Amino acid sequence: MGGKKVATPFQSSHILQYGMELITTEANGAQSCRCLFCVHQGRDVVEVTGDSGRKRKNRTDIKYFTKPFLLHQYRHHLEGQHKESWMLYQTLSPDEKKSYFNGMAKRTNTLHNYMDLSTASIDYVIQNSIIETIIGDLFFRDDDEDSGDDNDDEDAAAAIAKKAAKKAKEKVNAMKLFVKNVNIEMGTYTYTATIKNEMRFELAMDHVGVGMSFRQTAAAIDHARIRTNTPKLQGMNDLIVTQSVRVLVAVGLQMIARIIDNPSVWAFSLAGDGSTHRGQSFFDLRTRVCYRGFLVNLHLVAIPMFERHTAQNIFRMLVKFLDALYPNWRAKLIGFSSDGENTMTGRHGGLVTLIVKEAENDVIRIWCPPHQIDIVVKKSAECVFDGSWVKIVYDFSVYLRAQNNLIIKMKVKCPRKANRWANLGNVLKFYKQYRRALIEYTTENNPAKLPTADWWVLTYALAPAIDTINVTIVQLQSQSLLIAQQEEHIQSLIGSLTVLFSVEIVDGVNNHDEAYVSYHDQSMRIASAAIIAHIEDQGSFAQESYEGLNEVDKTRIVKEISIYAMTLIAGLNDVKAERNDANRALDQDAAPVMPAQLVKMRPGVFVKDVLAVRRVHVTKFWSAVKVDMVEEEHRQLVKLYKEDTIIHDAINKHTNTTTFNDAWDVLPSGFDNLRAFSGGLASVLANTTAVESDFSILKWELDEFRSSMMHLSLEGIFQTKQRRLLVALLR
Repeated sequence: MGGKKVATPFQSSHILQYGMELITTEANGAQSCRCLFCVHQGRDVVEVTGDSGRKRKNRTDIKYFTKPFLLHQYRHHLEGQHKESWMLYQTLSPDEKKSYFNGMAKRTNTLHNYMDLSTASIDYVIQNSIIETIIGDLFFRDDDEDSGDDNDDEDAAAAIAKKAAKKAKEKVNAMKLFVKNVNIEMGTYTYTATIKNEMRFELAMDHVGVGMSFRQTAAAIDHARIRTNTPKLQGMNDLIVTQSVRVLVAVGLQMIARIIDNPSVWAFSLAGDGSTHRGQSFFDLRTRVCYRGFLVNLHLVAIPMFERHTAQNIFRMLVKFLDALYPNWRAKLIGFSSDGENTMTGRHGGLVTLIVKEAENDVIRIWCPPHQIDIVVKKSAECVFDGSWVKIVYDFSVYLRAQNNLIIKMKVKCPRKANRWANLGNVLKFYKQYRRALIEYTTENNPAKLPTADWWVLTYALAPAIDTINVTIVQLQSQSLLIAQQEEHIQSLIGSLTVLFSVEIVDGVNNHDEAYVSYHDQSMRIASAAIIAHIEDQGSFAQESYEGLNEVDKTRIVKEISIYAMTLIAGLNDVKAERNDANRALDQDAAPVMPAQLVKMRPGVFVKDVLAVRRVHVTKFWSAVKVDMVEEEHRQLVKLYKEDTIIHDAINKHTNTTTFNDAWDVLPSGFDNLRAFSGGLASVLANTTAVESDFSILKWELDEFRSSMMHLSLEGIFQTKQRRLLVALLR
């Protein structure tokens, strides 16, 4: 007659005696506990050999116990998986046992943000708000709403219902990747995602990160398994790759949250913009942060937008995301960069305006200068002959792109004149380079499409200015660019154009000299002879075309070129990244953040004009002693620059293309606090180029063959591209 099985309950004494932790207690009385040695130290690594007595490879997971809680099961686990630690633990007094685990970091909180590279599996622990709010809410549309009117076609209604069911299933499957862990004592809970094969996972993320599709990645890993005879790579398929990519979204966001939350970080900035691709709108958000003295630009998220693209809707979505990622973001935010679209920069209800009001500190508003220059170039070009010149530029390019015989003969196609006016330079360059062939073909086949001589003169005269602007735009699109460097590039561009067109600044003097063409406000003028010389500098064709004009047309051409040049320079003078609440340019200059700037600033001026402006902000996260060290290190830097010739020469070599990290790396140790403070100021994104780059990636990845890809998987692709950087930062 068999005895009745006893359901031995968990005893509180087990916690101290055997190093256990009670995890859950269900309503029906069911309980579970886990081994704290597994949590903090991991299991012993034992080789499976004939002498070891082990028949199985060591495991890497955490041991959990449920009813019945038998003492011999505790001892069997501890003696087999934590032999030395268990022997030591038994020799400790009760007070020593209470503090035994206090000084230890959890195994899941050590290397690479909860990753243990010494084992074959990885446990990622993610805060609950990232899983529930960002993954479970923002990436999935609420399809529980009415699918249509009663009079809708039944087939259409069925299709909508089928699609909604599919989306609901996708969300359920995505959430299954994360397991909820409850800490009863703390009253909190997190989620864990377990990657059972680390090598296969890392290899898959590397392949996806360089642009391979999920199927290509699975095939490549299987080929690697065959070629290298590596059993650990066995079993990979596109479904596993997809699941891994989705897990990486949460992992990447958790990494970024840790970076922003680091004590060295007192400020971070954001840049964002929206775009629509294949009928789905996304809002891309990036951040720049100085983590332990290293300034880094990171992709945050590309959130699908399911509602109308109003500033209020986007604002609510971003606040929801930021609250879930890092609840204290309002106290650290220092800058927000955007383009000039009214939804973003409107003075009353624009997105940037709403974000600035939500923040606790003064937030620097940035209107992307390349976008501003684009507007200036467009306005200036449309002033030439009341827009007829640029219209012909466009019409002629459309005509040439449709001439297949010409394209075959020349083996080159006319560039498309896109909306961005930076592309204007490529079109003009094509016209100049292939001018003879274009004129010959058009004369023979469609003379009415052939531009006139005065148009060619304008094209040759204005093309050098467009080329100069394009060079500067490329420089301004650098993702590592700082605001102060940006201003230097713009001023350098203005100087180059002033010299190119021989512009004279006349300070409002009313000058009616017929030898000059003056700007409408009398602030600038250009000698007609200088414009003629500029035309002649463009070569014999430009000279001949100009000389073939009558005197009236010559005068008109000179005036049009002069007005174009001065309109362009006046517009560039108004380009300013920093904006006020009314989206107007700020008069103040960007704060100095580079060693080359700081060494030329008196300590008293630094304290008054730089540190004092952000003292309230920085003291929310740094102690008064640390802030005092910022002042002291600045004084020491000024002294070092004066006394050390090597440092003096190294700093003097810095230019407006030197990156923040490279500039500070030339200094010896002892300036960590000053560097971190300067890095917080430098974190303000000078442009939205990185956001536009993200949209280029999005359109490349979400092509016609992957139009049904889940938004979560698409975001995972973004995270794979910066995974190595994040891992390196947190190493």
